[in-house]
Amino acid sequence: MKWHGFGHRSDNPNAGDLALFCPACPQPGINISLSGDESLDDWKYTQSFVMDGNFKAEHLHPIKPFDEVWLSDGLGFIVGKDRYKKHLAETADAVEKSSCNNHRAVNQANAARHKLESTGIGGVACARHGCFVPHSMVDFQKGKRQMNMDYALCEAAQHNMEGITRAITFYDINCQYNKHLRVRVDRSRFLEMVPELTIIPGIGLWHVHGHQDSCYVRYASNFIEGIGRIDGEIMETLERIAQSSRINNPAAMDVYEINIKKDQCRCCMAEDLIPLEMSLREGQANDALHNLRIHLCNKAILFRTTVRQAKSQALKTRAWSQVTSVQQAVSLHASIYTKTRKQMMQLEPGQDQLQKYKPLLREQLKISGCLTYPTLS
Repeated sequence: MKWHGFGHRSDNPNAGDLALFCPACPQPGINISLSGDESLDDWKYTQSFVMDGNFKAEHLHPIKPFDEVWLSDGLGFIVGKDRYKKHLAETADAVEKSSCNNHRAVNQANAARHKLESTGIGGVACARHGCFVPHSMVDFQKGKRQMNMDYALCEAAQHNMEGITRAITFYDINCQYNKHLRVRVDRSRFLEMVPELTIIPGIGLWHVHGHQDSCYVRYASNFIEGIGRIDGEIMETLERIAQSSRINNPAAMDVYEINIKKDQCRCCMAEDLIPLEMSLREGQANDALHNLRIHLCNKAILFRTTVRQAKSQALKTRAWSQVTSVQQAVSLHASIYTKTRKQMMQLEPGQDQLQKYKPLLREQLKISGCLTYPTLS
């Protein structure tokens, strides 16, 4: 709250106020300064959104729901729970069949899994830069239903959009979703969208080829006036990166890496950031080294107490599976330390720090035979 200016104020933050949005997308009063003859009706100030869901982010029903504590309900990217639940309770769940090709997102919109409180998560991001819109992320209960995405889109259309009259939305089933959007908004007391806002539907250039031929010329970004060159698939790209090997390989997120260099801080008159950044990097490096020591010790213990004691093939297979799991953790923290040290070098550390945080060698990640086989010592 301090970062967002609420640390020493008596008023409380509103919905989404504790989350940051894209600094490049048009936001009146933030990054737009109009001259006398300019208007927000100009195509230059068109807002572009991409909508999508992710069914990997499942959530089970909590055992003790009364113990669940919401630290910032509705103040970040996720919508406020009470109003959203009322919207779901009052909205009719209409089963709609696709008039286009047999799209799974339409026909499986009502597929429920009763053990799950949330079957996935969906939301809205800016279509060009992939920044999620504050207070526009929603939970799914039965798949990508229109009532879920309606709420997400209406919340996104209210975030710093005063005066903007044109928004382009990319959604993989927009040929079906956009048909009665305004009707659904008008019927609901929880959905709000200014009448002056024109929604121009689009379909990403990858998904559009799974539609009928008529959808290509109607919804492909190549034929939308004023949108420029954009594929409308950036949320798919983000999901693929997030679901790749980032758990075992932090380098998978290098595309989003922010490098703070000493010269850049001096040019921006922000030299006070250098010691703060260095302190954070030192803590990150210390944590990585600590975890490395723990996992290397665990690996040695596994060899001594599990692998060597395994007599049957089944026990050996299980033992080596545990060793592989620990080795993956070793590789992860070694990669974190290496990347952290690389960033520390950009900040021109002192001689003491250079002596303390040395390059990590492959030989240092191996455990001694004396630990696993005491008879060698």
